[in-house]
Amino acid sequence: MATPFRKRGLAAFALLAVLTVSGCSQGSSDAGSTGTTTAASQAEDGAFPVTIKHALGETTIKEEPKRVLVMDSESADTALALGVVPTSISKQTWGGDEQGYFPWTRQAVDKLIEAAPETKEFYSESGDLNFEVILDEDPDIILAPYSGFSQEDYARLSEIAPTVPYDNKPWQPSSWQQMTISIGQALGRPARASELVTETEAAVEKVKTSHPEFKGVSFLYGTYLREGETEAAIYGPADPRVKFISDLGLTVAPDVVAGAAKSDADSFSFGVSLEKLDTVDADIFIGWASEQSEVDYSLKNPLFSKWSVISGGKDLWLTDKALSSATQRVSVLGIPWGMDVLVPQLTDIIGKS
Repeated sequence: MATPFRKRGLAAFALLAVLTVSGCSQGSSDAGSTGTTTAASQAEDGAFPVTIKHALGETTIKEEPKRVLVMDSESADTALALGVVPTSISKQTWGGDEQGYFPWTRQAVDKLIEAAPETKEFYSESGDLNFEVILDEDPDIILAPYSGFSQEDYARLSEIAPTVPYDNKPWQPSSWQQMTISIGQALGRPARASELVTETEAAVEKVKTSHPEFKGVSFLYGTYLREGETEAAIYGPADPRVKFISDLGLTVAPDVVAGAAKSDADSFSFGVSLEKLDTVDADIFIGWASEQSEVDYSLKNPLFSKWSVISGGKDLWLTDKALSSATQRVSVLGIPWGMDVLVPQLTDIIGKS
């Protein structure tokens, strides 16, 4: 049975991917009339046909897609970084601007297109796929490596167009690196995708080297308490949020590693009873919340507030939805943006510990 905090995460995932921005891009003189994907780069020689393996089977793409539909922000970011503007870009209602773009995605879009496209709902309010809307988009390919749909839904999507879903588990891609490579293969730009991975990893390593104060600092990544909850949610080492922080040079707290090992293998987080929080120790606590009132409510809980990492003032709360998204919806565009904003905050909290 899913715990309350796991249900919260899955619901958030569905909400984050609920809407899509659809339409043609302005990048070329005939893009508006054809409604095809605008490309600022060319597909590489010999890139097609290509077969991509994933958790639900394998997908073969015979030729370069002209109408690219992306169902998650990671795919949109990667495509844009590759110089490809999809015909349909997912709208982010949590952390995005009024038009549904994360700040880093907006920066990339503004470099390639001028007119803001209309919005389309690819998911219903309950999180189900709107197949008719997807069909109306007439895509040549559907990219959804950060998704959680079923084998049945995958089969229906594949009848519309070749579909690339998650490579590992629902809502748990193996890594941003693999997502980048897979999308690069699907769009006929595998060499450039590899370059993006190398460049982004180098940027992360530069930050890590520039901040020796991060070395040896243990951390745990959690979230706020909801009314009536009796457990604190903590994300395991495999969660993208945790990987984002550990890649900067901090160390996942040993108690977190041990707790995750005992939890459901399919879950990205685990719960610790509020009465047993003293069994989980770390130098700093990082937590996300939608707004400050959620943080305040958590800190008013007598058991939570007595937790040594909290009572010692070693807690860093991320209430900026875009920043939280950058650490969770990890992509080659979001990583540099997230590091620029988060690293100074990490330096400050570590200085207090």
